[in-house]
Amino acid sequence: MGVLAAGCRDHEEKAPQPDLRPVADSAPYLCDLVPEPELRRVTGVNVPLNARWDGGQTDNGLCLAQADGREAPLGIDWSYNEGEKILRNKQEEWSHDTHHPLPVELGKGLAVVIPTAGGIARPNYVIALFRCGNRRPWLSIDFAPVVRGRDAVRDMVDFMRIAQSRFGRLHKCVPGAS
Repeated sequence: MGVLAAGCRDHEEKAPQPDLRPVADSAPYLCDLVPEPELRRVTGVNVPLNARWDGGQTDNGLCLAQADGREAPLGIDWSYNEGEKILRNKQEEWSHDTHHPLPVELGKGLAVVIPTAGGIARPNYVIALFRCGNRRPWLSIDFAPVVRGRDAVRDMVDFMRIAQSRFGRLHKCVPGAS
């Protein structure tokens, strides 16, 4: 004769709470501009990443942080060329979506969370046209969905602030509003 015992728990196990601290500047960096530990914390990405720039960066650059078995969770694009045109095109592209202007000190730009049901690998997109010394580069960052409970727009603004500062150090110029 077998005995069955049913157990009940006195408490329900809760899922760990997301880390909602603001994005901070901390090394190492992906694509030289985005703090890797912060991208991992914000998105929950926990697989190895391999970030590479596509060629030399004389007046523009494109970098993807690749992950084995999935689409790249981070993309960065920048150029000294056609900033007004690129920004205008993005504003038109997202004129029907909710987009958010950037703080004035980051230059002209916007942040948008592209509506998706998981069909877009990097739905968080931020672009800024700013001054760096005598030049006016534009810089865009797009990254994987944020973990539940985080403010994606705030995270995009924080990543842009850090990326512009790092861009200035790397290109020997002082970033500021356009």
